[in-house]
Amino acid sequence: MKLSSLVYGMKYRIGNMAADRKLPKAQVKIEKRRLERKNGKKINVIFVCHRPAIWGALKSVCDACIDDKRFNVAIVAIPNKKELPGKGFAHEQYEWEGAYEFFKDYNCKVIKGYDEDSKRWFDLRRLKPDYVFFQTPYDICRPFAYQSNRVAAYAKLCYVHYGMPFMNGYIAEESFPVSFLKNTYYHFAEFEEMRKFYVERVSDNAVHKKERVILTGYPKLDEAKEYAGCESDNWKNKGDERRFRIMWTPRWNTEEGNCTFFTFKDFIPDYVEADDRLELLYRPHPQAELEFLSRGIMTKEEIDSYRNRFENSKAMSIDKKKGYLESFYSSDVLITDESSIIPEYFLTGKPIIFTYNETHLNEFAKEISKGFYWARTKEELKGHLDKLISGEDELKETRARLIKEQYYMPEKGSGWEIKEIIKKDFLK
Repeated sequence: MKLSSLVYGMKYRIGNMAADRKLPKAQVKIEKRRLERKNGKKINVIFVCHRPAIWGALKSVCDACIDDKRFNVAIVAIPNKKELPGKGFAHEQYEWEGAYEFFKDYNCKVIKGYDEDSKRWFDLRRLKPDYVFFQTPYDICRPFAYQSNRVAAYAKLCYVHYGMPFMNGYIAEESFPVSFLKNTYYHFAEFEEMRKFYVERVSDNAVHKKERVILTGYPKLDEAKEYAGCESDNWKNKGDERRFRIMWTPRWNTEEGNCTFFTFKDFIPDYVEADDRLELLYRPHPQAELEFLSRGIMTKEEIDSYRNRFENSKAMSIDKKKGYLESFYSSDVLITDESSIIPEYFLTGKPIIFTYNETHLNEFAKEISKGFYWARTKEELKGHLDKLISGEDELKETRARLIKEQYYMPEKGSGWEIKEIIKKDFLK
């Protein structure tokens, strides 16, 4: 007998012996999942949420899953770790941003992910998740059990960025950390440039990973039409007393070179209060005051004094609401520097005054920036405001054209598209 035949016979007998024993655990798990799918098992999707202000990035995905009977949906609300003066993120102090209060009455199962008394975190494995969404990619802000490499061991991580991507270079790299992205199963891209960017970031992580970077548009834009013509309680002057409404959303990070808050900190309030036709709504970033304190740029007393100026004014207020679309659609103009909320505001069709020191715009941002009014100085800002208040908006048609050319918006919405991709993946 040839040696090759003898070896083949031995392999055949060993194979039969293995078949008589229990299947390997991995094979049993695969077979169990196959039977579950065949028998109509529901798809368990978990949304781990800590910041209501950015819920819009996932809301239409969550709602689409809730509306589909094939899904079981749960929201796990958790507190988040913030950078502290002198400690950075090297601490275990977690802060609620009203997450549980915001989500507790949502139309699905809602779980409080952290118990203050016992200091214990909810174990996500108890929900037997098939797919998990985090709001942000920053593992450093979450407890050990909620970090992406841990969760990816028992569920497929999916990611939609919390703000529509707007910046490139090192800022983009910090906003999309490879340490998180390498653990994700699906990336859902807002526009073609970002699909290519995601592919480059994850290209070395897994076989066929690029096939799971999918152009879906941005779920936060699914709601836009619902807010057209709406009103917001944030404005102090309504009805017949309505004034020309200016919204201001300055950047918080002072190390990137693109924060213009301190350039216009006093000028904008002074300009508004000097003209009784105007009203200002200031929306600071949740991290802004901690940043200013930790860098020694403002004291606690200075921050309180600045806030009091808005609280005591008849023409100014601070936007404290979790969501911001009502404020966007009921305003008349936005003053801002580099921010991921610009593409959302741009979709309102209203004018944007872009204040800047230096810029880090990606290609999408460069295109829509053709519809911005640019202002580096107080004089330039005043000039743009004077014209807009008088009704001169020479870039209005340009913005309308750019919306049609630059935005990818699926007919049934990005949230529905993402839900369908998950369902097909589960059933395949």
